[in-house]
Amino acid sequence: MTLNTQIKILQTTDAEQLSALCLRIYPQFFLYLWHEQGEWYQREKYNAAQLRREIENPNSKFYFIFLEGEPVGYLKINLNAALPDYPHPNGLEVERIYLLKEVQGKGLGKALMDFAVEQAKLLRKTHLFLYVMDSSTDSIKFYQKMGFEKAGRKYLTFEQMKEEYRGMYSMVKNLE
Repeated sequence: MTLNTQIKILQTTDAEQLSALCLRIYPQFFLYLWHEQGEWYQREKYNAAQLRREIENPNSKFYFIFLEGEPVGYLKINLNAALPDYPHPNGLEVERIYLLKEVQGKGLGKALMDFAVEQAKLLRKTHLFLYVMDSSTDSIKFYQKMGFEKAGRKYLTFEQMKEEYRGMYSMVKNLE
């Protein structure tokens, strides 16, 4: 069976719809990171006004992925990004790639990642990079399957976040 999927760039008028989707997806995966179930983080990062500002940033692009006409995930890329301590400054960052839990395993994450690779190649980028929570073992396995390798570590400093979950890996996929 072929899935009816489509990837579409977001406009500022999509901020409300993106906010609603973010607030559905985030609790499915990341509440364990926080002392207060991530309420502060979700209010701060996924409100429509904040997302509208991010969509308006000319260095960032957001895309919905639709399944049977419904948005079930999204991708955020940063066009001119550099990974600290990485020898090649010409990268494209995959800042967010999120899908609803109920559609995982259908190839949609791969479709979004393949789309990000296409965008990077169109822009003549040498690599893609991203950050992933070191506790997100399924995500790490997915990125490795997509050709990413661990390149470094960083730690988040949010007071509301549980100390043991603040670690992140940077991961890189070379395109040359």
